[in-house]
Amino acid sequence: MPRRRNPQQESQNTEQLSLDFGSIIKSATVFSREDLASYDPVTRTIDIMSRIVDSERAWNTTIELARNQLLEKDPRELYLEFLTDLKGTIEQDSTKAPRLSRLLEQVAIRGFGMTYEQIRVHNPRQRGTGWRVDPFNKESISAHLEKHIVGKYFLNLISADDSIWNGVVPLIGSSDVSQHRSAVPIPAPFFRRRVPFVLNNSAGTLLKVEQGKPEYEALFDPRPDDELLQWMLIDPSYQEELEPEHYQRCLASAMDVGQYKFDHRYLLKPDSKPPNIILRDGSLFPQDAYLDNFILANRRGEFTREAIRELINCLTSARDAGIIYCGVAKSVQLKVYSALVDWYISKYIDKRWVAGNYTLNDGQAMTLLLSSPSVISDNLRETICTCMIRRSFTTRANLNTKADLNDLNSYFSHYENLSSFNIQPFRQLCDLGHLYMFFMGHCKSPELLLPRYDFFYHDSLGSPELIMKKIFYSLQYSTPDIDEDHSFMIDKKDEPVMFLIPSVTLQAHNFSKNLGEFITEQTEDRIMARYISYLSQLT
Repeated sequence: MPRRRNPQQESQNTEQLSLDFGSIIKSATVFSREDLASYDPVTRTIDIMSRIVDSERAWNTTIELARNQLLEKDPRELYLEFLTDLKGTIEQDSTKAPRLSRLLEQVAIRGFGMTYEQIRVHNPRQRGTGWRVDPFNKESISAHLEKHIVGKYFLNLISADDSIWNGVVPLIGSSDVSQHRSAVPIPAPFFRRRVPFVLNNSAGTLLKVEQGKPEYEALFDPRPDDELLQWMLIDPSYQEELEPEHYQRCLASAMDVGQYKFDHRYLLKPDSKPPNIILRDGSLFPQDAYLDNFILANRRGEFTREAIRELINCLTSARDAGIIYCGVAKSVQLKVYSALVDWYISKYIDKRWVAGNYTLNDGQAMTLLLSSPSVISDNLRETICTCMIRRSFTTRANLNTKADLNDLNSYFSHYENLSSFNIQPFRQLCDLGHLYMFFMGHCKSPELLLPRYDFFYHDSLGSPELIMKKIFYSLQYSTPDIDEDHSFMIDKKDEPVMFLIPSVTLQAHNFSKNLGEFITEQTEDRIMARYISYLSQLT
C-alpha cells in the first residue's frame, strides 16, 4: 500500500476544487415549508407497497397484454414518444411535475446519457414561471436514441442457434468477490479488546462441457501474496484516516479492485487458453466512477484509481483476445426500461394504471414482463429479450451533465491543473468503456428475479445482436440456477430475495465465499503471529 500521506498535503490537494453552487442550485429540487408540511410518509409508503402488489397481480393480465404488444413496437419511436409525453405532462400538471421530472432525468440523463443541451427540466424557482422542459431538441434526441438502441422491437424473440459458436462448445468463465469482516483478539495485560479488519477476496470458475456433461474447474489463489493483500485487507487504520462515507466507498472500491485483478490474472491472461465468454458476477463499471473521487489524496482515491486501472487491463485484454466480457448485475437501480413500460400501459392499455407515482426498478419490472409460460420454452431454446441500450463510462461518471462530451480534453485539462495525479487512465476509460445492457427471460413465472446483462462492446466481436445471441446460447450449457445469497436490504427473518443467474456465476460466488472464510482464518493467524513476535521483543 502506498505510504501514508501528509494530512497537510492532502488538504492542499483537495481544497483546490471549488463547488459550483450556482449550478447546484439551478439543478436542485427545492421544497417549500408548505410542500414538506403536506408530505405524508405513511401514505407514501402504502402507495409504494400497493404499487408493487398491483403490478404483480397484473402479471398474467395487463402485463401479459403489454408484453404481446411490445413485441411489435419500435423502441426508438416509443422512447421518443415517452419523453415527449413526459415533457407535456411536466409543463401542464404541476402536481405531477416534481416526480415526472426526476423520472425524465433518470431515463434520459442517467440512463441514455443525454446532455442538458438536448433535454433539461427547469422548476418554477429556477425560471420564475411554471415547470418547463427547455431545451427539448427533438431531432437531437431522436438521433441519440437511434445510436444508443439496438433491436427491431422493444421486446424480441430469440432462439438458440447451434452454429453461432461455429460448432465449438464455448469455454465459459466467471468470477465473484466476497467481503468478510473479522477481528483478532488483543492478549494485552489490561485492555482485552478485538481489533476489526475487513478482507476481500475473489475466486472464479471455468465451465467445460465434454460429451454433453458440464464440468466446473475452480480458480483461486488460497495464499495471496503481500502485494495482493495490500488491496484485499482493509485494516483498522482506514477508519481512523477516512470519514465514514469515504470509508464505506473505499470498501466498495476494494471489492472492485479484487475482482478486476482476479479477472485479469486468471480469466484473461494470455499465457493460457482463456474462456470464450466471461459471465462475471456484478456490473462491469466500478462502483466509484467520479473524477472528483479519482483525484482524492487519500486511500479512497487510491482504490478508485486502482479500480479504474485494473478495469482498463481487463477491457483491453478482452478486446485483444476477442473474449465476451459480460457482467451479471443483480442490484439494479436504473429505471430505463421500467419507466417506459409503466407509461405504455397507462397510455395504451389501462387508463387506471398510474405512471410516475412509484416506478419499479428495471430488475423488478423486467422480471414481471419477461417471465412468460407462453414464450419461454422448457429447455430454454427460445426466450424473450429486451432491446439493448448502449451505456458509456462517461454516463456512469456523470460527465454528460458536467462537460462537453465533444470536447472532454478541455474539461480534463482543468482537472490536470488542479491535481498532481495522472488522470490519463480515467481519460482512457472514457474512450474505451462502452457496454450494452439488456434483460432476458429465464423463467416462466416471476418468482425469481432476473439479472441484467452488461457486456463490453468492441467491433472485433461483431454486431451487438451477435454477442447477445452468444450470451443466450451460453445459457444452454450454464443453465440458470437459484442464488439466495444476494438478498438486498431485508432482515434475516424475512424470506430471501432469490435471483436466477447462470450456474457458472453461482459456482464462482460459492467458491469465493468459501475461500474467503479460509483466507480470513489464515489472515487472523498471520496477524496474531506477528503480534506475538512483537510482544516477545518487548520482554
